[in-house]
Amino acid sequence: MEKAQQHPLTAKVDSSRIAAKLSRVPTPLGGLALSIASLGGAWALASPDYATELKLVTAIIAAVLIIKVMLKFLLHPHLIKEELAHPVLASIIPTCAMGTMVIAQSLLPYAPAFAQALWLVAVGCHLLLLGSFVFHRSLQFKMEDMVPSWFVPPVGIIVAAVTSTGMGHESLAYGLFIFGLGSYFIKLPFMLYRLIFRDAIPNVALPTFAIMAAPASLSLAGYLTITNDPNPLLLLILVPLAIFMTLLVYMAFTRLLRLPFSPGYAAFTFPMVIGATALLKLNIWLSSHNLLWLAENIRYLAQFEITIATAIVVYVSIRYLHHYLAKPLLKK
Repeated sequence: MEKAQQHPLTAKVDSSRIAAKLSRVPTPLGGLALSIASLGGAWALASPDYATELKLVTAIIAAVLIIKVMLKFLLHPHLIKEELAHPVLASIIPTCAMGTMVIAQSLLPYAPAFAQALWLVAVGCHLLLLGSFVFHRSLQFKMEDMVPSWFVPPVGIIVAAVTSTGMGHESLAYGLFIFGLGSYFIKLPFMLYRLIFRDAIPNVALPTFAIMAAPASLSLAGYLTITNDPNPLLLLILVPLAIFMTLLVYMAFTRLLRLPFSPGYAAFTFPMVIGATALLKLNIWLSSHNLLWLAENIRYLAQFEITIATAIVVYVSIRYLHHYLAKPLLKK
């Protein structure tokens, strides 16, 4: 028997439904994808025997999520125009490019040429998104619009340094690290001023406060990736700052986790993962230089942070699944 063909009208309706569903995909899903892919990398540092497999599995999950966000923009181009002009959403879109860099690093052992090309494309996309963010914010700058996610476009490019091993562009990675680190130190005083002396962040954007923990840890992880001989003074600045900012967000979670669920919950995840990653890299560096007592203490802290990071990523993932899968099922 010949297989019955789907009626053209039915196929059109189905494709329209899919397009409509994709239009509702939240852009912060890119941040969750970045965190899931990065969590695989963090556990790979903690359990080197399973490194390749861990990174591949989390990269596949992250790729599915990022593709959904990309399909939303491809099928609904007006949405990316709207979001690029939005003071918060525009700062979150680059997480898709950051996640793609991490995915490329995970694919490197399997398809080196493809992974290197993908990494370069992701870096280029991030820089374009950074340019767009600077352009729109310079046209409509308001101090009250400034939220911690504004660190993502300029400082998030340091993910290129974290994932640069084996990509063959050491000078580019170093330059992007310097740019991201400089951007962090320039922007941090202005961000602290805004948070302390200006109006409180609205509840809808409050989850972005967790991003305060990310830049210092990301800078530390990037620095330890691109050099085997780090400047002790820079380490003395970045290590305490990274630990302090992470502890600050731990305390903030007593309020943040009580907020009603929103896609912004994704902001809770990457700062925790990159904090653990930075300490794991620091532990490896300290051990290689026979600073064993210090390395052991950093290892204990890193183990604590990766446990918290895993719990947060799993929790936020479950909340996403419940919100976007369970609720529609209940309505049927």
